[in-house]
Amino acid sequence: MEMMNLIGPIGALDHVSMQVVRHGYVHIVNALNEINQNNFTIITPDQNTNVLKDLSFIKPYHKITDDSDANDKLDNLIEIFELKKNIYQDCIEEEFNYNEIVQMIDSIYSEVKVDNDKLVNSRDELSKVVEFKVNLEHLRELKLDFEVLKNLHYFTFKIGRFSKENYKKLKDNVENISSIIYEISSIPGYHVVISITPKVLEIEVDRIFKSLNYEELNIPYNLGGTPEDIIHKLDEIITDQENEIKILNDAILKQKGRYTVFIDESYSRIKIYEKAQIINSEIACTNEFFYMAGWVPVSEKKGLQESLDLFGNSLILIFKPKSQVNSSIIPPTRLKNNWFTRPFEALVNMYGIPSYNELDPTTFVAISYMIMFGFMFGDIGQGGIFLLAGLFLSIKGKRPNLGGILSRLGVSSMIFGALFGSIFGNEKIIKPLIIRPMENVSNMNAILIGGVVLGIAFTTIGFIYSLINAYKRRDIENGLFGKNGLVGLIFYWTILLTALNIYEQGHTILPLPMIISMLCILLALMVIKQPISNLINRQKPLYNESAQDYYIESGFGVVETLLSMLSNTISFIRVGAFALNHVGLFVAFATISNLMQNSAGSFAVLLLGNIIIISLEGLIVFIQGLRLEYYELFSKYYDGNGIEFNPVRLRYTRQRMGSCNSNNINQKPIKIMNM
Repeated sequence: MEMMNLIGPIGALDHVSMQVVRHGYVHIVNALNEINQNNFTIITPDQNTNVLKDLSFIKPYHKITDDSDANDKLDNLIEIFELKKNIYQDCIEEEFNYNEIVQMIDSIYSEVKVDNDKLVNSRDELSKVVEFKVNLEHLRELKLDFEVLKNLHYFTFKIGRFSKENYKKLKDNVENISSIIYEISSIPGYHVVISITPKVLEIEVDRIFKSLNYEELNIPYNLGGTPEDIIHKLDEIITDQENEIKILNDAILKQKGRYTVFIDESYSRIKIYEKAQIINSEIACTNEFFYMAGWVPVSEKKGLQESLDLFGNSLILIFKPKSQVNSSIIPPTRLKNNWFTRPFEALVNMYGIPSYNELDPTTFVAISYMIMFGFMFGDIGQGGIFLLAGLFLSIKGKRPNLGGILSRLGVSSMIFGALFGSIFGNEKIIKPLIIRPMENVSNMNAILIGGVVLGIAFTTIGFIYSLINAYKRRDIENGLFGKNGLVGLIFYWTILLTALNIYEQGHTILPLPMIISMLCILLALMVIKQPISNLINRQKPLYNESAQDYYIESGFGVVETLLSMLSNTISFIRVGAFALNHVGLFVAFATISNLMQNSAGSFAVLLLGNIIIISLEGLIVFIQGLRLEYYELFSKYYDGNGIEFNPVRLRYTRQRMGSCNSNNINQKPIKIMNM
C-alpha cells in the first residue's frame, strides 16, 4: 500500500471524487486528521505554492445541498415504471452534469406524478366499489330501499365488518348489545354485517363496536334504492373506473417509453454521485482547494494516475510508501486469495482482519480446517450432501462464502469417507483405503493418535507463522524469545521428542539431566526476553515497567506456557474422538434399524439417523473445528488487529448497448509527483 495525497480546486471536487470511484481501488481516510498529524504532504519545493495561501482556513468539507429529494423521486419513478435498478458501466465511466439530471428528474416526476396519483386513487376507488358490490350481492333479493334505511329518524343503519375472532366475541355477547345485527357475507378473515341501532343508544353501541375493531363500509357515491338497483349502478361505476384506469395506464406507458432510457442512465449516475459524496465526507478543504487522502495498492497506482489524466495539471497527486508515513498510521489490509481458499476469508474475518505486517492465515485455515472436518466427519454420502448444499447456496442462494465453505468441507468429508470406507454410515459397501476407525481397539487408538499428530503438525505450522510475523514486525522480543517464537518452538519440540523417545525406547537420546538443563535455559530465556531483546536493540531502559512487576508476570507466564503447550496439543485428541463418535452414532441407529420388524421401518430409522448426523453432528463438528482454529492455533500466531481494505467503488450490474449521452468536462492534463 502507498498513501495518496491529492490536492485540487474545490470546484472540481465532485468530478475528481467520481473519477476515484470509477478507479475503485482507493481506501479513503480522513484528510483533516492526516493534516493535523502532519502526515499530509501539502507541498514540495517544485510545486505551486498557491495551495498554501488560505491553508489557515482549512476545515472539513460540508455539502450544502440535500440530494435526498432527487433520490426519492428517482426511486418513485423506477417503481411507477416498473424498471430494474441496473447500474450500467458506460454510464458510470462517462462524465455528466449532476444538476441538469436533478432538474430533469424533478420535471419528469412532476409530470408523471399527476397521472400516477389519479391512477392510484382510481384503483383504490375501484377496489372499494368492487368489495362493496361483492358484499351487497348477498342482499340482492331483498326488496329494501337503502335510501329509506339511511334516512330513518330513530334508527341508525350501517354496513361494516368484524374480524372472525371479534365476530365470535360479538355473538357471545349479543344479548348485551342494543342493536339488530345481520350477517350478509363472510370473506377471508372477516364477517360483513348490517346493523340497525336506536339513535339514543348509538354512542354506547359504537363504543362496543370500536372495542371489537369494527370497520364501517360506507355506501359509495350516496347511492340509494334496493340492493339490486345499487348493484346496477355500481356496475356502471366500475365500468367507468376501469375505462379511466386504462386511459391513465396508457398515459403512463407512453411516459415510460419516453423516459426509460433517461431514468436508467440517471440511476447509474446518481449512484456514482452518491459514492462520490462518501469520499467528500472525508475531505478537508479551504476556500479554493480540497485535500484528499487515501491508501492505494501499489499495483493500482498507475491506473489511478491514468484515470486522473483528464484533470491535467489542475491537480497535484503525491504518493508516499509506508516507510514515509507516520508509524502510528496503520495501512488497510487487502486480502488476496485464490478461488479455492477465498471463502474461508469469512472465518478469518470473524476473528479479525490481518494487520498490514501480518501473514494472511486464510490458506492455512482453509487447509487445516478441511482436514480436521474431513477427519471428524468422514463419509462419502454425507459429504456429498454437504457438497450439494454448498453448491446450491453458492449458485441459487447467492451465499458464496457459506456455500463455498460447505462445498469444500463436503469434498474433504468425501475424501476421508473413502479413506475410512463409509457411505451414509455404512462401512460394508466399500473397502477403506486406509482404516476402519472402529473395527478394533488398535484402529481406535490409531485414530486418536492421528488427531494428536494433526495437532502437533498444525501447532508447528502456527509457530512458523508466528516467526514470520515477528520478522515482518522486526519484533526480536517475541520472535526469538517469546513462548510462540523460536525459543518456544525449540522448547515445544524438545519436550515432544523427549516424550516420544521415552515412550518408544524407554530412554532419551541425550542424558535426562542435560535435557532438563536445556529446558530450564529455554524457560529462562522466555523469562528475560524483554531485557535481553532491549540489549540487542540497544534500547534503554531494559524494562518497560518495574523489574519486580516484570518478573512476577513472567513467572506466571512460564507456568501458562507449560500448561498451554500441553493442553493445546492434547485438545486435538478431540479430532480423533469425533471421528470415532461419528461412526459410533451411526452404529447406534443401525442397531435400532436391525430391531425393526419390516424393511420400511428399518429404512426410516436409517434415514432419520443420517438426517440427525448430517444436521446435528455436522454442526457440532463445524463448531469444534472452528474452536481449534481460534483458540489453539490463532492464539499462537495471529492478532487480527488490522483494518480491512475498503475502497469506495461502485459495481455495475450490466453493460449497456450503445453509449450514454454525456456532458464531458474540459480539464487540463494532470501533474503527477512521486516521493
